[in-house]
Amino acid sequence: MVKFAHIADCHLGAFGRDPKLREYNLKAFERSIDISIERDVDFIVIAGDLFHNPHPDMDVVNRAVQILMKARREGIRIYSVYGSHDFNIARASLIDVLESAEVFKKVVNYLEGENRLTLEEDRSGVSIAGLSGRKNRADVSYFESIDFSLPEEDDESIFVFHTPIAELKPAEIHEERSVPVSSLPEGFDYYAGGHIHKKIVDDERSIYYPGPTFGANYTDLERDERGFFIVDDWEIEYVAFEEPKIVLKRIDAEGLNVEELEERLEALYEREIEGDILLLKVKGTLAQGEPSNIDFNEVKRRLKDQGFETVYLNRRELEGKELERVKVKEEEEEKMEQRLFEENIDETWARRFGADLLDILKTEKEDGETENDYEERIWEEAWHLIRKRDEYEEGIEEKKVAEEERSSAREPEGQISLVDFGGGK
Repeated sequence: MVKFAHIADCHLGAFGRDPKLREYNLKAFERSIDISIERDVDFIVIAGDLFHNPHPDMDVVNRAVQILMKARREGIRIYSVYGSHDFNIARASLIDVLESAEVFKKVVNYLEGENRLTLEEDRSGVSIAGLSGRKNRADVSYFESIDFSLPEEDDESIFVFHTPIAELKPAEIHEERSVPVSSLPEGFDYYAGGHIHKKIVDDERSIYYPGPTFGANYTDLERDERGFFIVDDWEIEYVAFEEPKIVLKRIDAEGLNVEELEERLEALYEREIEGDILLLKVKGTLAQGEPSNIDFNEVKRRLKDQGFETVYLNRRELEGKELERVKVKEEEEEKMEQRLFEENIDETWARRFGADLLDILKTEKEDGETENDYEERIWEEAWHLIRKRDEYEEGIEEKKVAEEERSSAREPEGQISLVDFGGGK
């Protein structure tokens, strides 16, 4: 008999611009730990993305450690792997620090020189192995290169991972960032997934994704389910969080002018709406006027006056006609960049490398992304590309692109090394 909790994608420290949402996120994580303690689990598995970035604010770290130590003081063991947000290619992440402090244990036991993962045996008798998640498809190559130490036939075992499975992933996750189910090591009783922000239950193949405990962005908050799994003697129970109450309202501004859109917003103020969090999504292209003509801070203030603790406004897809001219200008700038590369750089590989690096540096911040998160993401993507510079110079990268165009399949991106795992065992 064994009982454990499977938690993933907590993203502690997300919503840095909105303290209310950040607190809700921390509270959801605390609720998952408190329920795990109440249900007397033997251990907790965290399948990556405990934090929203590798080096979160210290107040978030302090809260997280306090919450985790509640379980540790009750004798509950905690096992984790890196998620794509936890890992930093250039330096140790907080996950490493918390393992050193024995708050939890990473189950990514990598044997140097053997490309092999070994099993960690919990005192309940269950064996656990894990593989970390990484950004930019780097984790996909792990599954092609690692030799897994498979459990014995009669052993109870868990495999923890933070990667989408192609046969189970939502449509918005690109195919090349997933692995086929055949890539998973065979013989485990439970496959504890993370990274997909949606509850997925595949009883036939024993693959489970709990989705986020709260979420990390506007899209996550639009989803109906948030929670985690309790697994009791291999029977799966989903523990859903119904609080806080989230209300979603959408306004289609396509073809409206500014005055008409303001009238739609005015009608929203007059409606009886109750909840803790209001998600307001305004999208479309205005026939006249620009989004900047509307005081959206005043919109949020008036909606908060209706009793919402916080209003999360998404207007990324709201555009004015002027934007069409801006897009044309951006196309002209791209042609100018291409001409400058051709005039000043002789080698074809260097032009390709420079253009790819510039594309990364020009990447815009995502909705709800903090400055720190943005800088970490750009740094990691740029560093990942810089590591491949020799492949550009030797023509390897160009061959890869040509092969992709022929077969729509990537080759593995380089060799596995200890830095990929954040250190060895």
